[in-house]
Amino acid sequence: MTALPTISTSGKESLDKLLKETVARKHVPGIFYGVTNPKEEIYFNQQGDKIFGDESSGQITSDTTTECFSQTKLITCIAALQLVDQKLVSLDSTDDIKKFLPEIDELEVLKGYDENDKPILEKPTNKVTLRMLMSHSAGFTYMFAPNVLSKWHEQNPSPGLFDPKATVKSLITPFIYHPGKSWQYSTSIDWVGKLVERVSKLDLEEYFKKNLFEPCGIKTLTFYPTELIKKEKMSICYRDQQGNPQIIPNGFGMGRPTDENQVPKELLSGGGGLYGTQKDYLTFLRHLLRCNPFNKQYLGQNEKPLISPESWKELFTPSIPKGEGYDGVDNILAMVSKPQYIHPEPTVNNINHSVGFLLTLEDFTGGRKAGSGCWSGAAKTQFWIDPTTNIAAICGTQLLSPSPDPWYASYVEYERAVYAGLSKPE
Repeated sequence: MTALPTISTSGKESLDKLLKETVARKHVPGIFYGVTNPKEEIYFNQQGDKIFGDESSGQITSDTTTECFSQTKLITCIAALQLVDQKLVSLDSTDDIKKFLPEIDELEVLKGYDENDKPILEKPTNKVTLRMLMSHSAGFTYMFAPNVLSKWHEQNPSPGLFDPKATVKSLITPFIYHPGKSWQYSTSIDWVGKLVERVSKLDLEEYFKKNLFEPCGIKTLTFYPTELIKKEKMSICYRDQQGNPQIIPNGFGMGRPTDENQVPKELLSGGGGLYGTQKDYLTFLRHLLRCNPFNKQYLGQNEKPLISPESWKELFTPSIPKGEGYDGVDNILAMVSKPQYIHPEPTVNNINHSVGFLLTLEDFTGGRKAGSGCWSGAAKTQFWIDPTTNIAAICGTQLLSPSPDPWYASYVEYERAVYAGLSKPE
């Protein structure tokens, strides 16, 4: 049996020191650090005020809950891969989308507007597949900034993703490019969540609990801001004009409901709806590492891998085509270059996207190995899985601010400290 990576005593001391120094600079709110191998957690620590700048609020702990936002996406994609493993759906079937997400089958591509502000629409050249939805290449987008859909939304208003009145209709927009031909970070994982619900006949809260969280011993991850979530929750910050973190008045981000009864049950957001502890998220990543066939000896008694070896392989296989007529990787590059946490710098040759997350295809300087997968939540809850080194890690805070942001330099420092502190297997 190959020895597992661990963090050395001096490595833990270096991480503790870095954590303390980073939080003391007060350029970001409190921070959670965590590293796991497939067998066990090998490091976890956290520091900072539960409410930034308010020492009376107490310090964050491993039980402090966070808004996970897009950390939810990977979990939704793993749920979908479970359905693929059961042969209930296929990654590359257009018929499955027509059957379970018939709304998508009716959509057209928005090319622009005529002189009377009427939309110019054309039939898509390709039908959507589950792979396209899971890899953000189906033709959808988010409305983080003005785009071709801005006028369409003005003319066709609907409740936002976190609005108590949100339904699947909130996801229905024209495509902004022909499915499979490009890439845009998007609401497509919310569509994947809806597919999981319709295939399994369970809502996402129930499905995740039964098929993902209970098997992993995860207790806190939920779509609902319960009394326990609110009691333990770290407040979300934004940056003021001087660049200093400031508390969002009610401590919640993106106008999310603060009452569990206001969460839209018709649209539990598979793209960004979860709350929970970063420690539980690390637990989820540990159980994912056990899906690597080389790690099956670390499965607990009566524990089954969350996904098959084939689906594990898919997680780390590029899904975005390159070549003439495809500009998806260029769009990924434009997005992931802004935060500046990928070193050497990202190029169209060293990044891609799978059915789960961003893939980095070159060794990081002093960090993760080629073939790793990563993403984060909007409030800067970063994570990565490095199959070659056989570790997964989280590095999270609660800060909503656009890229670039000083947070990312701290993230890079953390990653390099993790790898410098590893006790290498013999």
